[in-house]
Amino acid sequence: MTMTNNNDVVLGGGLPLGERVGQLVEAWIRDGRGRDHLVTGKAFFVVYSWYLRHWAEHDPMWGEFVAVSYDFLGGDHGWETMLRERAVCHTCDDTYRLENIGVCTGCMRYSCYACDPHGSCAGEIV
Repeated sequence: MTMTNNNDVVLGGGLPLGERVGQLVEAWIRDGRGRDHLVTGKAFFVVYSWYLRHWAEHDPMWGEFVAVSYDFLGGDHGWETMLRERAVCHTCDDTYRLENIGVCTGCMRYSCYACDPHGSCAGEIV
C-alpha cells in the first residue's frame, strides 16, 4: 500500500472508521512500520480527531501509528498549520478553520458544530 491508498482507505467509507484504521495499523505493523503506510492530509485529520475521542478503546499500537503519522505530518508545527486550513461546512456552506469544524467519519463531509449531523449517515462527527 502507498500513502495515497491508505488515505483512500480512510476517506473511502464502507466499513466503520475503527475497522478501516485497524486494517491500516495491521498492515503498518506487518510491513515493518514504514512511512509508506502512514496517513496524511484530510485522512490524517479524520484519524487523529477520531483517535483523540476513542484512544482508550484501542490497542497501544494504534496510538503509535497515530503518533508516527503525526510526526510525519510535521509534528506540532504540521498539526497547527493544518488546523489553520479552511474547510466548508457541507450543510450551511459557511467556511471555518479546521480547528473549528468537524468531519463525519462515515461520509467524510465537513460539518460545523451549529449544523445537525447528517441524518442519512451513520458516521460520527469528530
